[in-house]
Amino acid sequence: MTDALTRGARFVAVLLLTLALAAMYAAAAQAEPQIKVNCNIYDTNRVDPIAYSAHLHHQFGNTSTTNQSTADSLFSNTRTSCDANWFTSAGWFPEERNEPTKGVNVYYRAPGDQRAIRPIPKGLELLSYKQMYNCNEGPFQNKPVYDCRGNFGTRLVFPDCWNQKSLQETSTVPSNNRGQCPATHPYRIPRILYLVMHDNADGRVANPLQVSAGVDSWASYDSMHGDYFAANQPELNNELLDLCLRNAPDSGALPARCGQE
Repeated sequence: MTDALTRGARFVAVLLLTLALAAMYAAAAQAEPQIKVNCNIYDTNRVDPIAYSAHLHHQFGNTSTTNQSTADSLFSNTRTSCDANWFTSAGWFPEERNEPTKGVNVYYRAPGDQRAIRPIPKGLELLSYKQMYNCNEGPFQNKPVYDCRGNFGTRLVFPDCWNQKSLQETSTVPSNNRGQCPATHPYRIPRILYLVMHDNADGRVANPLQVSAGVDSWASYDSMHGDYFAANQPELNNELLDLCLRNAPDSGALPARCGQE
């Protein structure tokens, strides 16, 4: 009886270990080549050095950002509200009314042929072109998740094809789903996404969800957008694009420098 119990205990232990390893490998296999940065909001103000819009913005990244900021002034300032010291770009987005923000994840991805991405030019201005929403890390949808009773997120997607003629945001367009750029905008940068995270402390999403659109003015949720003023330190272009995107396996665990999942 004792031997049988011992064998049974060993079998259960081996089974549990096998299942744990399988879960670990499955999670690794699902990893997507990417760079991830987590940022805190350091201020809410009316600063917008790209469009000079007067609505309320949540600011993150480079803490020296003003309406007079340039690519060189941002690059020279190394103070950031993000967990990666190289992230000295300036990021901001309109306030979502009555929905406090607890942080922002910034992702750099490369759908399709990840080897084709090129460095992000210093001073490139980007305006997100698409917003989506999710609840409790569930699937994203085009409309706010009004029935969400947990944490909810707002995802903002930026264009990743540049015409090489101007650094202004009007010089960029999105690639297709396979990351292919049109002939008019052949220079492909990583696809940048913001995930704006809300703790939804009151257990409901404001309905209708509105965003700041001016001084004491609010607009529909579909006016939500994000801004990105590129001024990162050389580590991103010179090292991480290779390590985390161009040379990364299509599946498998990513190096810690790429950011934690």
